[in-house]
Amino acid sequence: MNAFVDIVERIAGYLIGVLAVITCSQAILRYTFNVHIPDGFIIGQTMQGIAIFWGIATATYANRHVTVDVLYEFSGPRPRRVMDLAAYTVNLAFMALFGFAMTYKTFDILATGEISTELRIPIWTGYTLAALGVLAAATTAGIRWWQVVVQRR
Repeated sequence: MNAFVDIVERIAGYLIGVLAVITCSQAILRYTFNVHIPDGFIIGQTMQGIAIFWGIATATYANRHVTVDVLYEFSGPRPRRVMDLAAYTVNLAFMALFGFAMTYKTFDILATGEISTELRIPIWTGYTLAALGVLAAATTAGIRWWQVVVQRR
């Protein structure tokens, strides 16, 4: 699973790099030459969503969330166990609901047939890749929940 996490993080990093290039190029072209990259905003927005959601999936599995653990550090093993159970259960429930909502939104956009204005790119393709990232986050949250709650890792 660690090789998968490394690959996904690398791809997300590349997407963010390409997004930065598109954003800078878009600004330079717009303010210097009064032209723009066709559908640059839509492409950048889609790439950002994909990178963020897949990044959430890898952070969920690798347990690299932003945490405030002063209380956790000064607690004994039993309160830590309770906090772990509560945190991983809430995380799993949130990711499952978020995955459901994102999948619903993707099918809604697919049904409407939304496309970009200039290049006529179907919007549902980006939403599908982002929704797969959220579903991967829900899956990795389920795996972590199983490891913490059932296997006591």
